[in-house]
Amino acid sequence: MFGKKSEQIRLLRLEVELTSQRSGHWQKVNGRLNEYIDGLEAELDIAVQEYTELEDKYNALIAERQVSQAAEPLF
Repeated sequence: MFGKKSEQIRLLRLEVELTSQRSGHWQKVNGRLNEYIDGLEAELDIAVQEYTELEDKYNALIAERQVSQAAEPLF
């Protein structure tokens, strides 16, 4: 009787250990994915900033062109 209970306890301990190992593995995978996501977010932030700067330059050039065209005589 005690042998059977001891075996059940041993198997449960093994199962807990395996679950813990798998959990650790998935935590590592999750950590790597989070790092990758952070990198992508940083790249996106830079791209948005560059786009905004280009858009501002474009708008400034359009405004400058409109001012110069308004200053020119029509004929």
